[in-house]
Amino acid sequence: MDDSKILLEIKSEIKNRRNYSRFDFILNHVLVLITVIASSFAGFSQVFGYDNSPVIAAVASIPAFIILLQKTFKWEQRSEWHWDYRRRLISIHREMRDQGLSPSEASKKVNKLEEQLAGSFPGLNQPASKE
Repeated sequence: MDDSKILLEIKSEIKNRRNYSRFDFILNHVLVLITVIASSFAGFSQVFGYDNSPVIAAVASIPAFIILLQKTFKWEQRSEWHWDYRRRLISIHREMRDQGLSPSEASKKVNKLEEQLAGSFPGLNQPASKE
């Protein structure tokens, strides 16, 4: 199988979508961890006798801010979107590699995939489909 332009494009997109998905996934999970730690901080500060009220108030407000960010930017849904796109591109790549799909047919499939996914990326002002 020669490296046609569409094959190179598919390989590049597979790599890019993996990176985007990983970034969104890791960022979301780091924020969840920060939320859990910040949520428990007020309780633990009382247990350990830490009574700096401004610090406790500031840390206690972190979870609400993070939830606002997560609901706005939808990193989990974005990660899933990139991963789904990647899986579909891998399928086309395998068809080219293992089943002899021609570059022109692969290009048509990529175009169709992009048409199917158009407008489905979780945006800022639209509800995510899995909320």
